[in-house]
Amino acid sequence: MPLTIISLALLTIITSATLSPARADAHVTASTEANTANSQSTCPQIFPAGPVAVAPNQPGVPDQSTVGIINALCDVTLDFIGCGFLPTSVILNCDSNGDGVSDLSIPLKNITVINGLFFQATIPALAASPGTAFPLACCGGMTTIRLSRTVGAGDDNAFGEFTQTITCSINLGIRAPVVISATPLEVDCALGQNVLIPGSCFLLAGGKANVTSVFAVDAANPNNIIQAHPIAILSNNLVDAFFQLGGANAGRTFLIYAAGPNGTSRNLTALPANSPAGCPLGNEQGVPVVLKCKAATGSAGSGEGSTAPSPLAVSGCRVERIDTGAFVLSVFGKGIRDGATMTVGGVTPKKLKFKGVDATDGAFTQIVAKGRFCDNLPGAIVITNANGASSAPMVCGERCLNQ
Repeated sequence: MPLTIISLALLTIITSATLSPARADAHVTASTEANTANSQSTCPQIFPAGPVAVAPNQPGVPDQSTVGIINALCDVTLDFIGCGFLPTSVILNCDSNGDGVSDLSIPLKNITVINGLFFQATIPALAASPGTAFPLACCGGMTTIRLSRTVGAGDDNAFGEFTQTITCSINLGIRAPVVISATPLEVDCALGQNVLIPGSCFLLAGGKANVTSVFAVDAANPNNIIQAHPIAILSNNLVDAFFQLGGANAGRTFLIYAAGPNGTSRNLTALPANSPAGCPLGNEQGVPVVLKCKAATGSAGSGEGSTAPSPLAVSGCRVERIDTGAFVLSVFGKGIRDGATMTVGGVTPKKLKFKGVDATDGAFTQIVAKGRFCDNLPGAIVITNANGASSAPMVCGERCLNQ
């Protein structure tokens, strides 16, 4: 038995010594693939090939680090140094729902060999979102990147066809909120307005908020900034923000942003330094996210032919807790007449109070509801005047918290 063991050991040494580099590599990595999960000692160093451009008020990417590349503008080229083999495929994975399991795969392109231990590969910008290389559902964090090559059978390969694979950890950093649009696009800024903001990465793993503020910046005057209050994160992909922009801003256009612990959403009006050529302005999809204030209407003439009554419409809602501890729901709109009724999710609140008078037609601009509405939020609000005219339903995303 000892003689047999020694003979096998000598055969292994001789075989390894006489293999060509490709065959020796294959002999070594036959066990590398099986042990990848237990050891990543063969993983290369991975970091961006140069400075990485991100939007204003987003964390910068440190030198020789991948942390933060999730926010990078457009393509991202990575350096791979010290890999045990030169791959023909590089695939970056991403967890899209925060459950710790990677469910998105991003193939890298332009794998370029610099020398035997150094190659580059590019995470390509997306066709549907040309401003980013990462799907909008990918919110970053720790993930994996898989390097592989397939070696075919040949004269210098006594082992037959095989595939080498190395799976390495990589930290993308946490993504800043992504804002896709603001709805409605145009509003009467003299009234309070609920604005629905779709996007992604509004929540962190564990349900913590990645959006703590939503604000509007006057496109013509960056010093004119208006914060939304309150805001409600309805899901990882939807935020409801209540704006009171004011009638003085009639006719103006505002850029909309969401901000949180990991930076401010992208809404570029100019490209920052080191941006890749051809990178679009606006958000990740190359679209400016704006909210427009309707132009002010002219005043009514004197005498007969005064201004026609405003059509009935609901523009916004807000839940507040008063000193007694009870919740009240304020609903904003126009064309609200005395004796109007209101439903929230199909249910009529216990008590309604009418407030605010539109100087142009004498209609009310606000209803304050008390009782019997909390259980129906979020829900559609409909106001009906005594003449039977009803407003279009408006979904109120507010909630009664800490009941």
